[in-house]
Amino acid sequence: MSEIGLPVLAAILVWWLSTGLILYLDGLGRGSFRWSMAAASGLAGLALLAILLTAGSGTVAGAYIAFLAALTIWGWNEMAFLMGYLSGPRRTPCPPGTTGWLRFRYAAETLIDHELGILASAALIALASWGGVNPFALWTFAILWIMRLSTKINIFLGAPNIPDEFLPAHLGYLASYFSRRPMNGFFPFAITAAIVATALLAHLAVAAAPGSFERVGYVLLTTLMALAVLEHWLLYVPVSATKLWSWGLSSHRRGATESGSIPGPSLVSWSADLSRPCDARELGLVLDAVVVGAFGQVERLDGEARIHDGWLRFAVADGRASLDRITQMDTRQAR
Repeated sequence: MSEIGLPVLAAILVWWLSTGLILYLDGLGRGSFRWSMAAASGLAGLALLAILLTAGSGTVAGAYIAFLAALTIWGWNEMAFLMGYLSGPRRTPCPPGTTGWLRFRYAAETLIDHELGILASAALIALASWGGVNPFALWTFAILWIMRLSTKINIFLGAPNIPDEFLPAHLGYLASYFSRRPMNGFFPFAITAAIVATALLAHLAVAAAPGSFERVGYVLLTTLMALAVLEHWLLYVPVSATKLWSWGLSSHRRGATESGSIPGPSLVSWSADLSRPCDARELGLVLDAVVVGAFGQVERLDGEARIHDGWLRFAVADGRASLDRITQMDTRQAR
């Protein structure tokens, strides 16, 4: 029984802990990101080495190591994305009224670097395990990639329970590419394919010899696939996934409270300096996104920004955005 129960418990525990840890580190603030990424990069390098060394290992330990190593490399990619090192060239909200393929293109531009990073990671894992008898690192990474891509498509097309609480403040613009709908046409096919794949992996686990590394490996994959199915359903059932990782999100809440950006029972204000000149068009797009609620409920926003040939005063109030040129700025600082 331990050859089934133990890998199931291990997969669930590692999935829960690793997700919470990444969320916690992401909430510590930009000052800690380089240290977190340095540590994660070191672990990812060791994980790739572990995959290389266990590629020819047909042991139970080899199955566990391959599974954990693939999760470590996946975690590096998730951290690089959430911390802003590997996202995409577009880092502004979706322009209001954008639909169809143009909206898809804009959304893809916010994530393309992340997807290419995942592709490169998959290629490295495939090379490290090439010609070996232990395929579980590559299959683990493939499940994570395919199911995460499916989740992204569902969120883009529309789902009722999008967990945008997981987005850090510096990626808040991504929320403008999400859609909230009761259902989309892709979900029934995606969830059916995922359930069938889970059943097939479970069949392979049961058919494998008792005590073999194949049984342990397939049980790990089956559990991971089942967790991915659960994450898909959480997009459609009225249950908040944030409760599972409230400890990981605690750093986000603490950081927001310290900066004064979390709304409480009374009105809270926040201000920051703009250190670089702004592009007037891009600033206008951001203001439009604020008006349509891409950044949550904003009662009022105002400030002054330097552009290449002068100054602009901008504001959002009473559901309208304004952007006006200032003829003379005196000595005030852009904010």
